Amino acid sequence: MVRGRPKGDEPTCVLAVRVPIALREELDRYLDALETRIGFKASRNAIIRHALRQFLEAEPHQGPPRLPPHVDEL
Repeated sequence: MVRGRPKGDEPTCVLAVRVPIALREELDRYLDALETRIGFKASRNAIIRHALRQFLEAEPHQGPPRLPPHVDEL
């Protein structure tokens, strides 16, 4: 994953998201483990962009939207 602002012709915007502190801490532990185990350094933003892209590509875009089974609130 590339660090920093995505480069390229695709326009970008800032999307502010509020997350629980416990979730941010879990993300930081994951990032530390990536760097420690395989030497891969990534930012929170890069991992969140990647996860969002993977989620949207995996979700079917037909019919009414549905919540994944593990989402309790919006």
